[in-house]
Amino acid sequence: MKIILLKDVGGVGRHGEVKEVADGFALNKLIPAGLAQQATPEKIKSHAAEMQKAHDAREHEQQALVAKVQSLEGARVEIGARATEKGGLFKSLGVADIQKAIREQRNVELPTDTIALEKPIKEIGDHELTIKTAGANARLVVAVKKVD
Repeated sequence: MKIILLKDVGGVGRHGEVKEVADGFALNKLIPAGLAQQATPEKIKSHAAEMQKAHDAREHEQQALVAKVQSLEGARVEIGARATEKGGLFKSLGVADIQKAIREQRNVELPTDTIALEKPIKEIGDHELTIKTAGANARLVVAVKKVD
């Protein structure tokens, strides 16, 4: 029996694939559990259209993300933090802090996995980091200033 997988099924296939499985397996396990549906010509056609639409949406999101990353090339983001007299921060700054600063100062929403921070920032000064995505990379300066 031909089925369309609605979820990933170990040993059978991944979500969205059209597979040929034993009738009993499909009728007794996959379909009742909501893991698959029977693949009729109409369902296959509509499923292909949905998959193409989802693919186009992912590609559009990726292009938008690349444009956002490219807009940050050479940008400077300032973050105020409490620090000691010697310049050490009381609380280190991580990816979430940088993401928040970029959102507030540059109006750009980035996923946290695009910000390549080797180690948390622990002192005042300018720190250069890279924003990486599949289609673009951008160098960004994070300026940490002392606040009281």
